[in-house]
Amino acid sequence: MSHAQQHVLASAIVLALLVVCGIHVFLFPMYTPTPQLRLTKVLAYEQALCRTSFKKTSFKMQRHRSENGYEEDDGWSRNSCPRYGIVSAAQGGRLGNQIWEYASVWATARRTGLDPFMPRCILKTLQEHFDNLSIPPLSYIGRCTLDAGQVVNSLGQWNSTQQTIIIPRHAAYWSLILIWPDDVRREFTFKPFLKQYASMLLRNLSVRFNIREPTYVGIHVRRTDYVDYLWQKLKVKPAPARYYLSAMNYFANKYKNVVFVVASDSISWCKNHLNNQKYRIAFISDRDARAPGKDLAVLSSCNHSIIDYGTYGSFAALLSAGETIVYNVTAYFSTMIAEVLPNWQVMS
Repeated sequence: MSHAQQHVLASAIVLALLVVCGIHVFLFPMYTPTPQLRLTKVLAYEQALCRTSFKKTSFKMQRHRSENGYEEDDGWSRNSCPRYGIVSAAQGGRLGNQIWEYASVWATARRTGLDPFMPRCILKTLQEHFDNLSIPPLSYIGRCTLDAGQVVNSLGQWNSTQQTIIIPRHAAYWSLILIWPDDVRREFTFKPFLKQYASMLLRNLSVRFNIREPTYVGIHVRRTDYVDYLWQKLKVKPAPARYYLSAMNYFANKYKNVVFVVASDSISWCKNHLNNQKYRIAFISDRDARAPGKDLAVLSSCNHSIIDYGTYGSFAALLSAGETIVYNVTAYFSTMIAEVLPNWQVMS
């Protein structure tokens, strides 16, 4: 190669390098989106997880030291920010849903080793009924920042300790929760006034039916808005009266001195369809089901359970820890629980 050819080749290489550098410096930024700001204060993020505004509702934090070491101050001023991601949940549904949301956070934190925190809106609901819940509110770390780009919505999506898991509304991670059933029952300890209410009600029933050693079977009947939900989501009709009566007959034949204790969001339907003189039966809910905490405490204090579907009845049966009959709804979570727990069985 002549000297002139070498000079041309060197010039071509230099020109090519200049073109490549120019493309990287001037052209690529035109097609590279500007990174969005992903950091947000935990206190602001907490409000997005709730259906209600904190400005419209009062919340008194229980004074305790949680398992992960965070403690109450005048808000959160002394608590350090978590080194890794956290586990929390979005608020959805009523008492039953929010119990399962809390339990799902509790179990997910136990599985991953991440610190759990609950929105105050969920804790406010639960602290009306339960004592000494171990998960602190998000406000304990309210001054900290959260990277929204590192948020996932399930344990299956989680692959880094830097990621935060926010459990969706209405979620019930029952298969994970049931790894520690006894610990779950210890976590959900009813307040003394609810324990006393349940104990007195059941004691009065034994006097009413003149039974010294009764076997209480709690029955939860879920109707009202759930009737439409079952049809729209699953194309399933609600459990008929014959299901509850068949389940009652099973317990009446298996155990002695059985007393059936019925709670429902439609107690009038129960009185019209289940009031069989063949059985000792008591209807405990008020007309508008305005005391779900009291009903839950009573159902949880029974020896055994009959439930149909839904989060409320399922958790009552879980806390009761006795034999449980559940209505057969294919691929529904309460039916799938019966495939895991040995003392649960499905009945159509």
